[in-house]
Amino acid sequence: MSTKRIFTGEIIGTFILVFIGCGSVSLAIIYEIINSLFEVALFWTLGVILGIYCSSKLSGAHLNPAVSIAMLTEKKIKLSEFFYYLIAQFIGALIAGFILFKLIKNDIEVYDLKTACIFGEYFPNPTFENLDWVSLPIACFIEILATFSLVYLIFIITNISKIKKLSPTLIGLSVGIIIYVVAPYTQCCMNPARDIAPRIIAHLNGWEQFTFNHNGIGWLVVYILAPLIGGVLGALTFKLTLKNRIS
Repeated sequence: MSTKRIFTGEIIGTFILVFIGCGSVSLAIIYEIINSLFEVALFWTLGVILGIYCSSKLSGAHLNPAVSIAMLTEKKIKLSEFFYYLIAQFIGALIAGFILFKLIKNDIEVYDLKTACIFGEYFPNPTFENLDWVSLPIACFIEILATFSLVYLIFIITNISKIKKLSPTLIGLSVGIIIYVVAPYTQCCMNPARDIAPRIIAHLNGWEQFTFNHNGIGWLVVYILAPLIGGVLGALTFKLTLKNRIS
C-alpha cells in the first residue's frame, strides 16, 4: 500500500472519528445538548462507522494505533507502514482536536478537569461520582481489556466473509458498546491517537495543569501503553483461537 494512500485514508478517517466523538463529549459537557452516556456512545459509534467508510478503500481504516500494532503483529502490514499509520492517525486526531477547540472556545466558561475531558481522558471519569477505587493499575487493566475486546472483535468481523459488507457498522457498534460499559471508569480510550493528539491541544490552550499532571504517568500508561498491549493481545488471541476456524 502506498504511503500517500495510508496518509490520506488515515488522516481523513481519524479526523472524522475524533471530531465526531470528542464533539459529542463537548455537546454533553459544554452545551448540555445530550445528557446520557448512551448518546455519547452512539455518536462514537457513528464516528467509527463514517470514518471507516471514508478510509477503508484508501488505507484499510485502522484509525487507531492499537489496531495498527495488531495488524503488524499479524504481519498484515510492514514495520515501515506501521509508522506511517501512526503519524497519519496522530495528524488526523490533532487536526480534529484543534478545529473542535476553535469551534467551542468562546463557550468554555471554566478550564477545569471536567472540560478537559472533552479532549484527553482521565481516570476515574470526572463526570461520574464514587469511583475513587479506580486506581492506576485498575485503569490500566480496564483499558487493556477494552482494547483487547475491540481488536479481537475486529479480527472476527473482518474474517467472516458473509458479514464483511457489514463490518464498518459492526465495528462501530462494538466500539459503542464497549464505551458504554467502560467509560464510567476510564472514559474508555482504546485509541492512543484519539487521546494524545487532542490532549496536546488541551495542554496548549488552558488545561496544562491537568493534561500531563492529574494522573501522573497515567496518560502514558493507561491511555497509550495499555491500548497498545491490548491490541497485541487481541491479535495473538485471535491467531491462537479462531484464525483457522472462521471464514
